Amino acid sequence: MSETSFSFTKLVVDDLAAIELFYGDVFEMKRAHAVRADGHEYALDEVILTRPGAAQGHALIITRYRKRPCPPTGAAWTGFVVSDLNKTLAAVHKAGGRIEVPTHDNPEHGVRAAIVSDPAGHLIEIIQMIPAR
Repeated sequence: MSETSFSFTKLVVDDLAAIELFYGDVFEMKRAHAVRADGHEYALDEVILTRPGAAQGHALIITRYRKRPCPPTGAAWTGFVVSDLNKTLAAVHKAGGRIEVPTHDNPEHGVRAAIVSDPAGHLIEIIQMIPAR
């Protein structure tokens, strides 16, 4: 069996610039590179976002199809673990996102969590680990 890894999540959006700005402002993701693909039904523009210092880490790819409609949001969620949930939620609000489910504790999982949406309506679960007692 060959070695595999789960290396990226892709969101299809209408406005690449707005969504790139949101994930940069809230989660400090940076553009690793951009892709333009032509010549087929899935012609697209993409921006590959990564976290600084995570060269081989998971990437978030935001994609705009040029010949296809953007699918409805909510079919998939992304998730982030952060060190300061309150600070991150403030950044979500400032960057044009919305808090969909307010902060709540899930002690059985050892986390505090909230669910937010980016400006395009994609859902994001954000968790902060609760220190073990």
